Amino acid sequence: MKFFDFHADTIGECFLQNKRLLENDLHIDLRRAGCFSDYGQIFAIWIPDEKRSDEAFSYYRSVRARFFTEMRENASQVAFCQTPQDIEAAFAQGKIAALLSVEGGAVLGGQLERLDDLYRDGVRLMTLTWNGSNEIGHGCFAEDKSGLTAFGKSVVEKMQRLGMLVDVSHLNERGFYDVAAYTDRPFLASHSNAKIIDNPFATARNLTKEQIGVLIDRKGLIGVNLCMDFLGNGDDTGMDAVLRQIVYFLDLGARENLSFGCDFDGCTVHPDLAGISRIPSLFDYLLQHGISEAVLRDIFFANGKRFLVANLQKL
Repeated sequence: MKFFDFHADTIGECFLQNKRLLENDLHIDLRRAGCFSDYGQIFAIWIPDEKRSDEAFSYYRSVRARFFTEMRENASQVAFCQTPQDIEAAFAQGKIAALLSVEGGAVLGGQLERLDDLYRDGVRLMTLTWNGSNEIGHGCFAEDKSGLTAFGKSVVEKMQRLGMLVDVSHLNERGFYDVAAYTDRPFLASHSNAKIIDNPFATARNLTKEQIGVLIDRKGLIGVNLCMDFLGNGDDTGMDAVLRQIVYFLDLGARENLSFGCDFDGCTVHPDLAGISRIPSLFDYLLQHGISEAVLRDIFFANGKRFLVANLQKL
């Protein structure tokens, strides 16, 4: 089968735990990824909220260096991709297509020119906030409920010019609507679910029906997150919880807008979903529970690839 995932924190865990991407006990490694005929993965460099200014940027560069070490050492299996042409070439060569993102606009330290540095480094997606506040705006768990700052609006506008994807996962609701107002290109929620679960984490973090409608109207993308806290409560966080999310999204008309942002190695997931090798079983489960194979092929791969090919372009 084919699979495209828009968010994993694996490379940061490889850095922090000194583990190799080829083979490890994390959620993702290259050996287990052999279960896919085509596999695209966006590797996120997560910036913790407590890291600010130069410290945040220095941490980003350290994890980025580890990412490129892994790309070089495993070049026979994985290709670093920055353009639609790179993605197509990776699949044609039978390689994993690896893209680089940053989770947390604190990496910029309030300096707009650092976006140029990120773009030159190959970063093609940035999640504007994590859970707290930074110079761009405010995360879904921040006390400040206001929208993007003036700096944040300039960041979003420049990201569009560069061809860097604007990611609203973790952003608060006011910030989401500011992104919608200050962009004219599609944007995405790389790892976000629908607000149909009643617990404090899901209530703060997941997308409302209205936000989903905006992403559909704007030809954006939504990556289904496998984090237990965002899928359900107690034991209700496994494959049936993923099914519930997908059915809800499809009922809202999101067939062409739905992908996966599993959040592997960045959260706690149900044992039935714990790792890249469980994805084929999830596909089979959803197929057996009423989602057609054509729809699943779109969600698991084609929608994500199509979104990237359409939007990884400079203005």
